[in-house]
Amino acid sequence: MSPEYTASDTGKKQLRPGLLANISWLSIANAIVKPLWFLFITAACMRLLGVQEFGVLTAALSLTMIAAGFVDLGMAPYTVREISRTLDKASLYFSNFMTLRIANSFLAWASALFVAILLDYRGNALLAVCFAGMYALTLNLTNYCRSMYQAFENLRQEAIMLIVEKTLVIGGGLLLLFTTRSAAWTLAGMALGMTITTGINIWGIDKRFAKIRRSLVSLNFLKRSLKIMIPFGLAGLFTVIYYRVDMVMIEAMLGVIPTGQYGAAYRILEALHIVPMIVGLAAIYPRLARLHQDGAYSDFKRLLRNSLLGLVGISILVSFVLTVLSGAIIRLLDPDPAYAPAADALRILAWTFPFICAKSLLYSAMLCMDRQRLVAIVLGFAVLFNIILNAFMIPAQGIQGAATATIFTEVLLTAIFVAHYGRTHFPQEISQQEFKLSNT
Repeated sequence: MSPEYTASDTGKKQLRPGLLANISWLSIANAIVKPLWFLFITAACMRLLGVQEFGVLTAALSLTMIAAGFVDLGMAPYTVREISRTLDKASLYFSNFMTLRIANSFLAWASALFVAILLDYRGNALLAVCFAGMYALTLNLTNYCRSMYQAFENLRQEAIMLIVEKTLVIGGGLLLLFTTRSAAWTLAGMALGMTITTGINIWGIDKRFAKIRRSLVSLNFLKRSLKIMIPFGLAGLFTVIYYRVDMVMIEAMLGVIPTGQYGAAYRILEALHIVPMIVGLAAIYPRLARLHQDGAYSDFKRLLRNSLLGLVGISILVSFVLTVLSGAIIRLLDPDPAYAPAADALRILAWTFPFICAKSLLYSAMLCMDRQRLVAIVLGFAVLFNIILNAFMIPAQGIQGAATATIFTEVLLTAIFVAHYGRTHFPQEISQQEFKLSNT
């Protein structure tokens, strides 16, 4: 697909690269940094921290990631959808939402510490939550910066900043991991790297894509936007809770050692989440949003169908390989017998991957069709279902029970999304000439 030129409110002509070029840029960047990130957050942390400290790190990150989920309020997907349709509003959205997001981050950090104290985190564990909160919340701010790159469909810039981010975060984390062998101080190094990354991203967006203007910050704009964004925000919040609550529950019910074992398996699955993220949210979502806005419904359906077939087909093969090699993968990461139960959990978790891929694309499509309220309701139901299932299965089956609860929830979620999309009746497609006339 050929590139498109558009004007932004920075006064500079912006180039929208083709879909394949965008996917290529982000795929190459992830191919460079994700293996290094995976080796750091799994193999290095597992071996140097030991199963107990790795459990502390995993639990602290899970708790603070849930707290960070309350920061977004739907800003990121709403920004991508709206700016991809009208680039000249970029400064308005970025100025208002970045201001609100920073304020929300301070509240979320304090809330995470309060919850940790209620859950009886003490000493090193509480310090770990403190630094994990700093890391999670600056990562959240950086993720909003990524939404600006995605709205402009400039994944080349996102790819460059991803390499900068992982270099700083892994560098800071490794330095303190080797010198302290402490989960808390490892998280401190990661937080420092992510804070620097966030500053660079904000500065770069202000210079190239969307000027941050204090005069544009408007309480009325935020109030109007929040009414629209609430379903987006709930959908994002429920997604974060769903993907993190099992580790918080394992720590509360079984302790930090099983949390470390489950975290080792889950980190492998989490590393694969980058595939639907690149294809579904970073590349396909803004393109689907424009096709739907333009009334090009046949192109919309064709792009979604082809993406589903390709992504799900690849994911099934990946799941099969993970199932066969699960024991060898865990032993390769750390031969310590204390991590052996992670292999059994991985064999189950591996088969959530095809459903995650399908669900991510359908999720993007439904947001483009203004079905965010339905998405929020479905995800809220899934969180409740998952928590109840975990409450019964973790005490009975340990970390394998948590993995089973996850796959049951993924199957249910995907089935609901498929059913609702299948019942969608698209309006009659309009011609480009009719679309231009309707806009005038």
